[in-house]
Amino acid sequence: MQKKISLIIILLSSIYFISQFSRASLGVVVIDIAADLNLNSEQIGRLGGVFFLSFALTQVPLGIILDAFNPIKIIIYMMFIVFSGSFLFGIADNYSLLILARILQGVGCGVCLMGPLVVLTKILSAKDFALYSGIVMGLGGLGALFATEPFFYIVSQVGWGSAFYYFSFLILFLIFFLYLFPKEKKLETKSKTNFNFKAFKKILFNKNFLLMLPMSMFGYASAAFILTLWGGKFLATVHNLTVENISLILMFMALFWTLGSFSYGYIERKINNKKLIITFSSLIMAFLISLLCFSIINNKVFFLILFCLLGFFGAFTLILMSHYRVLFEEAIIGKVLTTANLFNFFGVFIIQWLTGVIIFNLNEKYGFSIATSYNVAFSMIIVCLLISSIFYLRTDEK
Repeated sequence: MQKKISLIIILLSSIYFISQFSRASLGVVVIDIAADLNLNSEQIGRLGGVFFLSFALTQVPLGIILDAFNPIKIIIYMMFIVFSGSFLFGIADNYSLLILARILQGVGCGVCLMGPLVVLTKILSAKDFALYSGIVMGLGGLGALFATEPFFYIVSQVGWGSAFYYFSFLILFLIFFLYLFPKEKKLETKSKTNFNFKAFKKILFNKNFLLMLPMSMFGYASAAFILTLWGGKFLATVHNLTVENISLILMFMALFWTLGSFSYGYIERKINNKKLIITFSSLIMAFLISLLCFSIINNKVFFLILFCLLGFFGAFTLILMSHYRVLFEEAIIGKVLTTANLFNFFGVFIIQWLTGVIIFNLNEKYGFSIATSYNVAFSMIIVCLLISSIFYLRTDEK
């Protein structure tokens, strides 16, 4: 039995690996893409954000489908869309095709977190959910790590287009193994009753759900917008770090995000106080982001340590998903998690795009310094985190 669970965890982690890589892959290569296609800050923000917007918009229909059918079959179909997007990104030679490719990647990757979480919900007890979801998110988080220094090395050898082109065929390889996924009777659910929308009314008007939404929108986004897009540009344009140094710093941020995913699953089982863990972590994230505003500090070691801490504490939203899990019954958990994830990733889209708009207008349009432009964007995130913490403190623990 343990061997079977191990195999399932590896496959689910591989699915999440693809998603983590896809969302973080622009973090380093966007510097080269922007130079090759002459993109401004607003276009960069839109290119990064459109992935998360399309990802978010798939969540509600996926919540219905994942509850109604075998989630593994749904994952397989969606992975073909991820393959199409990655393949198109690899051969794209203009901005419009890149946008279309990112949309396809976002739509397909929409299932890469919620799908595995629904699988775990159906085959595991509630008390094991945080631990095993932490393992899946931790191992899968290596995809974000691969998107930094290792992927930068590949890009430096073959170019960013060819790198994405070759990676797309690894997705086909994973799809083949998903067809061999161990048979689980608990996954073979098919019920037309899951296609009704009454559950969404129950979810969206639930007091706890509404109070948790701000944290869903800005908790994950507070670290994701740095790792997946703007961290590299910030270090390059404000502090003149080389791409080699940037890729190394982002790699360690991704590594510590993975370590944080493992750690938070363990910490939650020991402390058993989700509100304390999440509130403390969100305030720590606000403090760490505030340190980015001190442009007089221009030390690679400082940024390496700071980005490691941002990665570790940025993993705290794993506990937020666990909190949703205990507040709602299993019959509608797919709808709950995907609805929450809609706001999760819509928050990243908003933050990435608004950051681009702020930088474009303040720096490129009105002549403010690039450091001031980033400081305004970072301050916006800090305010959002503080407001989210105030709302979240009013939720029920169980």
